[in-house]
Amino acid sequence: MRAKTTRAFRTISEAGEELGLQPHVLRFWESKFSDIKPIKRGGGRRFYRPEDIEFIRGIKTLLHDEKHPIKDVQKLIAKSGAARIINLGRSVEQASRDRDLSDTTLVPDRIDKAQPQPDPVETIVNPIAEPRESDPEPSVADIAADTQPAPIAPEPAPAIDVSGLQDALSRLETLRESWNDFDKAG
Repeated sequence: MRAKTTRAFRTISEAGEELGLQPHVLRFWESKFSDIKPIKRGGGRRFYRPEDIEFIRGIKTLLHDEKHPIKDVQKLIAKSGAARIINLGRSVEQASRDRDLSDTTLVPDRIDKAQPQPDPVETIVNPIAEPRESDPEPSVADIAADTQPAPIAPEPAPAIDVSGLQDALSRLETLRESWNDFDKAG
């Protein structure tokens, strides 16, 4: 059985299934919210348009999720119109759709991308930089000509115990493996 498109009309049972509501709740809400106007065919069979579904989804959000009383929702519709509730229903539906992780923006564009930084663990463990090969070796004459007193070398920073960091890293790797196993199973 093929699923209906988002633009197809729904019967009361299909609408109830999609919205997680019982048909009697939909009939009750029709009596309380005059903007819910399903098309009625022969024999009184109801068909809900996509806009009806979005409107009902918005009402459900306000009543069930945000716990507003029916009278408050009726006042909101009277004040701002049904279009606002329909938009709420659309946004709730769009937010609930599954998305591929590659389609998700983890860092918004308004945040500057960080420049690569040196490895903090290496900097802490070995705070004194090794001489580069491009640095020329000073000659004996350069050393003799230097009349300035030799600068006092700073004491090396005390070694920091990185075992806690390594333990945290191994826990993160274990979590990543668990997530990958879970993701493959789903």
